[in-house]
Amino acid sequence: MGTLVARWLVVPLLVLSLGLLLIFNLLLQTRWCRGWLEHKLEKRSRFDWTVESLSWTPWTGIQVRDITARPSGRDRHLASRALCRADIDTRIYWSSLLRGKVALREVRFRRAELAIPLELLALLPEEEAVPQKALQPAKPAPGPEGVPGVQPDGKNRARPRVRAPVKKEVPISRPFRVIIDRCGLVLYSSKNQGKSGLVLRGLRAELPLQGGDASGWVQCDGFDFGGYSIGSSWRSRVEWKSPVLIMPPTEFVWEGLPTRVEGSLRMMGSPRFLATVEVPDGPVQMNRVPMVPWPEASLKAGSVQMQGTLRGALTSLGSWRGNLVLKAAGLALTGTGKEERVGFEEGRLMAGMRNGIFQVLDARLHSEQLSFLGNGVLLPDGRVRGVIRVVADQDNASVITRFANGAMWTGGWTRSWLAPLDTPDRYYRDLELKGTVNGAVINTGRNGENLEVSQAWKRMMSFVRNEAREAGQGVATVLEDQPLTP
Repeated sequence: MGTLVARWLVVPLLVLSLGLLLIFNLLLQTRWCRGWLEHKLEKRSRFDWTVESLSWTPWTGIQVRDITARPSGRDRHLASRALCRADIDTRIYWSSLLRGKVALREVRFRRAELAIPLELLALLPEEEAVPQKALQPAKPAPGPEGVPGVQPDGKNRARPRVRAPVKKEVPISRPFRVIIDRCGLVLYSSKNQGKSGLVLRGLRAELPLQGGDASGWVQCDGFDFGGYSIGSSWRSRVEWKSPVLIMPPTEFVWEGLPTRVEGSLRMMGSPRFLATVEVPDGPVQMNRVPMVPWPEASLKAGSVQMQGTLRGALTSLGSWRGNLVLKAAGLALTGTGKEERVGFEEGRLMAGMRNGIFQVLDARLHSEQLSFLGNGVLLPDGRVRGVIRVVADQDNASVITRFANGAMWTGGWTRSWLAPLDTPDRYYRDLELKGTVNGAVINTGRNGENLEVSQAWKRMMSFVRNEAREAGQGVATVLEDQPLTP
């Protein structure tokens, strides 16, 4: 009899539970509930938030669909796209909620798209200075002769016994993870109609950020810059050792370069990060040169060495500090048949970052016949300024002039695109770069007229391909097989 009654009670309870769940989700879908969540998010940031859908189930947690963030107030004009679009699933600890506290268990980002304008990065608050108090042991007042502990009456007083401080055990918080199913990240300048600059494709991760020791991983499909691929996919494991998330040394081959990276993120107060990258000294063979317009090109070097570091507070661009040093020797750019086309005795790049400003201090490719020398600066708001000096002997100057005319860089025919240098039989041209990171112009015209860098790149690619098609040869042989005189 009791079993029969229990069965009859289960059905009404199940129906009641489903009914309450339905009613609760209908309430969450109302404009008032979604507006309440948007208001809470806006109070914790300086962004405007829009939530299209809000729901909850016991087995999936809180589901937020089509959540969008945009700059608000005076910063609204800085972004030509939404800062964030995503679907978010949040799981909490129900036992904590019964005690009136919200404790997150897991946050999962689905179909997330982040588009961050460099102009907005420049407005990130500076890192707050933490007052440093001198922690020195209290010294007893000196006696008449400067002897500690001796009183004016000449009698020694017993020193107070110092007790060792009692170490309090810090309770380990409950585990919390951030899971990224698939995310795209774009850095761009809004001054150039929101065209993409640096793009990180297909970011996926499982990151433990709280609780006891745990493992996770991070992976991405690659990097693009200016519409060109500059890096292939990679994956690394991460380790959580409270309060630090550590990416242990990870080795992979990037376009023929054996690369080693490691880093850490300290999740205490203002999150602070440290990242290092290293390419050990040794010979290198790159079968594909990133951002070079012809796929047949490859690069080999007798030796390449690189070291770089970057550190700072994650949310304060002005606190970022970094250095990058790259040295190479015996460089040779080869073509379809692996013949040497352009060679350089040495190459060097020295760069640094301070106060949110990235500066190329010295960049050069040097040989007796052809050299490129340059430096430049990238400001936090995306503005860029630099100069590249081209120095060539007479034969190379003739080839470069023909190339500039054919690619329509000059805006019309010119007898010589380079000017004589004081050094005998040497010619040079200073190319000045200015504008924004993805909307820069360069003075390629015969009289110094500016041309957008992206347009100059497209014209160069078109010229090389047309020459190769007309000659019926490989792209790399075209530039050398048709020498001209000025």
